[in-house]
Order: sequence, then C-alpha cells, then structure tokens
Amino acid sequence: MNLSYKQSVEISKKQGENRWGEAIYGEIELFNNIELDKRPVFQTIGKKREVKQTAILTIFEPQIDSISTSKEEWIGARVFDDAQNVFYVENYEAIYDENNDLIKHQLNLIEGRY
Repeated sequence: MNLSYKQSVEISKKQGENRWGEAIYGEIELFNNIELDKRPVFQTIGKKREVKQTAILTIFEPQIDSISTSKEEWIGARVFDDAQNVFYVENYEAIYDENNDLIKHQLNLIEGRY
C-alpha cells in the first residue's frame, strides 16, 4: 500500500469518442482535499510478468465547486497523480453520512489505457 495525502489531483472527464473510437477528454479540473491509495497488481501474460498500479482516489467534501455524483459521468475519466502517472476511473461511488449529507467521492482507478 502506498498512501499519498496530496493537496490536489487533476482530472479530465471523458466527453465522447472520435471516429476511430478513441476517447476525447474535456478540460482538466483541479480537485483539492484528496487521498490517493496506490496498490500494485501483478499479472502474468505468457511467461512475462507485468505490474500495473490500481488506486483508490477519495475526494473529500467540501470542494470549491460542486462535484457530480453521476457514476456515468465519472467512468473513463483520466486522472493525473503528482508524478504525472495516468489512471482511468473504473468505478465511482458517492458516500453519505447518517444524515444523508455527501461526505466524499470514492473512485477506483487503474493505471494505463482505458
């Protein structure tokens, strides 16, 4: 586990696809008050071992601007960490407290191409 308490992270959401099926991304948004927990995943393809990073990104409320809680809007978004590694959002969940107030956004990430 590689836990990083970072002040901010850059995210650009997927806006659509071009005629070749490649993703088109919107403008980069800066998110503050986050936690990034990276974990390696080991795969063996043929006789070659590959290491990919997965991560859980938690964006805590409040943020300067309101954040969408639509899962469809987050899937496929591109995330840049402090080392400029690229991750893609595979899953999104809004987390609420017992009073039904939004307290954080949890994004499951995978390194590499989406």
